[in-house]
Amino acid sequence: MSGYIDPEGRQLSWAGRTDVRAKRTFGERINMLYVLPVMLLTLLVLSACASLSKEECLAADWYTIGVEDGSKGYQVSRIGAHRKACAEVGVQPDMASYNQGRDFGLQSFCTRERGYSQGENGRSYSGVCPQHLEPLFMQGYLAGQEVYRTKQNIRRLEKDLAGVRKEVVQIRENLDQGYMIDKAGKKHTISKYERDAMYERLLALGKEEGRLEGEISTLRHSLSGA
Repeated sequence: MSGYIDPEGRQLSWAGRTDVRAKRTFGERINMLYVLPVMLLTLLVLSACASLSKEECLAADWYTIGVEDGSKGYQVSRIGAHRKACAEVGVQPDMASYNQGRDFGLQSFCTRERGYSQGENGRSYSGVCPQHLEPLFMQGYLAGQEVYRTKQNIRRLEKDLAGVRKEVVQIRENLDQGYMIDKAGKKHTISKYERDAMYERLLALGKEEGRLEGEISTLRHSLSGA
């Protein structure tokens, strides 16, 4: 019988050789399904890490880049990322032009309005504003932070309220049915003692629901006057 010897020393027919090749091809395809996404993700991460592309480095206007960085509130250390990105094409940043542009850009960042926006969205402040602009920025930033914390509290209370209401629905459903289902999935007839306890729990949950609704209403009212 004609055939060939596989790498493991087994005698295979030519048909078997075809099957082996098909299996290997399928395996290679499966490997590529895993390898390609990883390669693409790696390329995306590497491109995201570069602050400037090679083309941007070659045509860089360092004053304009400084203005953009300043207007976004970047620290002066941002220039280090630009230096690293442009080193591949042999371009060095013009520090004087960059710093001049960044100082100008900070004037549009270090305002009360931008401070409020930063605080309201829960962003951090890295102390980039010059002394003569920082007080106004911080006035807005602290006010925005207060709004951010209030919104966070509202979300937390709303989550608690949803939990209370879910429990109320479940208890009422159990009372209407006259039984409960335990963790093992078995029905358990509600006793008089359990029924009384469930009614007491409903009363407690009703008070908790009212308290949560009151706190949420108060916080929302405070936001409307912010």
